[in-house]
Amino acid sequence: MGLGWVMIRLLPLLLLASFSSARGETLLFDASNPTINLSNAGASHYRISGFNDPVLVLHSGVTYTVTRTSGGHPLVFAYNDSDFPDAVIYSGNLEAGTAFRQSAVLGSGDPGWLFRVAPNSSGEFTFPPALEGKEVFYYCEISGHRGMIGKVIIEPPVPDPVVPPAINSLSLNGTTLNLSITGKPNASFVIRSSTSLSAGSFDTLETTSPALLMTDSNGTASLSLQTGSRPSLFLRVEQLP
Repeated sequence: MGLGWVMIRLLPLLLLASFSSARGETLLFDASNPTINLSNAGASHYRISGFNDPVLVLHSGVTYTVTRTSGGHPLVFAYNDSDFPDAVIYSGNLEAGTAFRQSAVLGSGDPGWLFRVAPNSSGEFTFPPALEGKEVFYYCEISGHRGMIGKVIIEPPVPDPVVPPAINSLSLNGTTLNLSITGKPNASFVIRSSTSLSAGSFDTLETTSPALLMTDSNGTASLSLQTGSRPSLFLRVEQLP
């Protein structure tokens, strides 16, 4: 059991990191923003959120929906590794948006081929952890459209923020103590108590009503316990593993 006292990390829905005019752009899509819409600028570039061939930062384990919002230019996702380093050959700088593909496109079953999205169509794909750190690319399936290529960075999944359990409010009615707690949604908790803080421990496991203490989908719960004849009472909320 643990108290779960950690800082909550807040994630932006969509991060646009814009560099100087000589560099490309980086777009982050996470579990809260898993839809990637791609239009195109003729046969020269894919367009995402108003940018030409930006670098995409994605998370493994997240199911993304990739949509081609215009006709033509079927989209392919592929990657390289040490077993087939020439699966995608390019010149120029992917991060700066100046790359040109030199190799032929891959097809289903080829080493490094991941998935394809047809024009005016959508596809879902979940990048596995094995792709973290590999060279992943998106590009146009038409061999002559060499400038329609962009880089994909696959990062590890972001763990859910830990919400530290806390007693939000309490009131005493006779010997009945009513409490409201907040914590991680749909999590189980126990209440431990001590009549003195000098021992530095909370040795008593309280009997509560309801007996099973669990937060709802909003991370809140209400309960009561009996104080009895104890002149003082110190409480601690612990989340069960």
